[in-house]
Amino acid sequence: MQNTVPASFKPSGALIPEQPTEAWRSMTTGDVSTTPINELLNTLGVRIVEVEPGDLATDGIAGYFSGRVGDGEIQIERTLPQADRESVVRELLARITPTDQQYSKKATTPARLRPAKVREGRIYIECPAWCTKDHVYDGETALIDVYHSGDPVDLMVPHLGEDAQPLVHVRLNADTFATDVPLQAPMLVVDDETDTFHMSPEQGLKFADDLIAFAEQVRAMATRIAR
Repeated sequence: MQNTVPASFKPSGALIPEQPTEAWRSMTTGDVSTTPINELLNTLGVRIVEVEPGDLATDGIAGYFSGRVGDGEIQIERTLPQADRESVVRELLARITPTDQQYSKKATTPARLRPAKVREGRIYIECPAWCTKDHVYDGETALIDVYHSGDPVDLMVPHLGEDAQPLVHVRLNADTFATDVPLQAPMLVVDDETDTFHMSPEQGLKFADDLIAFAEQVRAMATRIAR
């Protein structure tokens, strides 16, 4: 790839479709990073092939490329979250040349594969280390309904003459296969049995600071009337 810009136009001013190799020669690294992914794939003549879960992850691979400019194939697992797909595909396309070759994009961390029941079948999905959900026991009817969940932390509240009761629960959660992209990333979920609040890591840290300040005020009030 070179730092030049194609300038092939018809007399009418319309852009003349370039052959994949010609388009590749005129591309910059910035083009690979910013061009809409489907347009980039079409321009370079590369197709996406989805493979079964575990076919790549068991080897620590996030994506695999074979072929060349104009006739290439990128393999990714069909369960790879949409939020992760684009970066994997772009990194593989950045290394493409007109010469036949094969290379892969390694997973950033070793995959933790666990079985999950979807309908009546069993598949293997990448599962974060903090997830304690039994994806087989808690089977789902569709892949988009499979989610990750960690052990909750409970805030218990004392009650005069009664046992302490849970006021709120906080847990880690990720709807990895959801169609709502923001929910695919790991986040904190606060649940008071009436409503559910989703928080980013930054919001979770702010919430924790607010809880500390709240606790100090509760301590001050309890200390005042205990004297």
